Amino acid sequence: MKLLRPSLRTEYAPTVTTLSNGVTVVLDRVPSVASAAFGVWVNAGTRDEPRGLAGIAHFVEHASFRRTKHRTTRRIARDFENVGAYANAYTTKEETCYYVRSLSDHLPIVSDTLADIITSPLFDVSDIQRERTIITEEIRSYEDEPEEYIFDVAERQLFGRHPLGVPIVGTMESISLINKTRAREFHKRHYHAGSLVVTVSGNFDEDNVLALIEKSFKNVARKQKKRRRGTPLPQPPTERILTLHTQQAHVLWHARTEGYRSKDRSALAILNVVLGDGMASRLNIRLRETNGIAYTASSQLQLFTDVGMLSAYAGLDPNKVGKGNIMIADELKKLKDNGIKASERKRAIEQLRSNKIMGLESLTSRMGLLGKGMMDEGAPENPFESIQEFADTTLDDVNDVAQRVCDPDQWNRLILMPQ
Repeated sequence: MKLLRPSLRTEYAPTVTTLSNGVTVVLDRVPSVASAAFGVWVNAGTRDEPRGLAGIAHFVEHASFRRTKHRTTRRIARDFENVGAYANAYTTKEETCYYVRSLSDHLPIVSDTLADIITSPLFDVSDIQRERTIITEEIRSYEDEPEEYIFDVAERQLFGRHPLGVPIVGTMESISLINKTRAREFHKRHYHAGSLVVTVSGNFDEDNVLALIEKSFKNVARKQKKRRRGTPLPQPPTERILTLHTQQAHVLWHARTEGYRSKDRSALAILNVVLGDGMASRLNIRLRETNGIAYTASSQLQLFTDVGMLSAYAGLDPNKVGKGNIMIADELKKLKDNGIKASERKRAIEQLRSNKIMGLESLTSRMGLLGKGMMDEGAPENPFESIQEFADTTLDDVNDVAQRVCDPDQWNRLILMPQ
């Protein structure tokens, strides 16, 4: 399979450096642009939260933008926006990312401001209360979006009481328990030099950027011993039926898979594309194009470091739920018994290849490749090696995984019905 002209590979050559303060920095220079994406990754997410404090990782991310030892909320906003920069952050099950897009000549103020947010938040009592109110509304907004809410419920169904089974935003009860002391404790435990990775993609002088990052993060806490994460125990498959104030029924089938570090990850990615990722996928063709019973019919693969979830989703008329379940089960059984076709494998590999290459055209996406790779494997992801992994994954590899994973009797079912 012809992959890429060799010259294109040279445009992605990140370097990894550990500074004297213990912070790891990954630089990805792109000379053809005039801007940069600056990210700070924290190796802490939902699965690192103490029991009973679901949502505290996300809460700390929010509250860190409120006030620091050196900046008020308004000054934080001004320091970014006075130079035309865009700042944001997000929390996942396994990491937290703070990032800024700016022109390259504004990297000094961007680095200093973001480092201040991450290393020196105050967690003022009044700010904690404001964020509690805001996140409470965020939880309510998720419950108003059944396409989002159903995945939170599914993770609890699949992973039980393990931290991977709780919503990233937490619950009304757990958010009410977060206070200044608990926020500070979580920050102290996880925000230190051994947990932080700074990633920068764009046009810059590498020596200058390394020097300004070391200066900006001079107040970072000393490296601590990395805490071990437990893998969730397998749960028996179940069926749950819930009711919500919604017009449409929502059906989600899901099963546990191996994680990101598994040798099967490329086969799982190809299988997911064939099952439900795109207009030519089996679920979309069967449920929408051929039978016209669903507006949305898709699949999703979510891989954590040690475990994953493959899911099949459909939004249906409540009277068509039974028919939709039969079709999803039938498509899974076909994959288990017969596997995928050579043409489907080829299409899936080309789709995955295209996603990787087109991602290199976005600085934010490139910055994400660097950080996510460091969090998952201790090295920035090389998209060309990932593409080669897809190309080297044989039809038998995919079909072996399909045979193990796609037994419909071993999948959980979750159905949200209108009240």
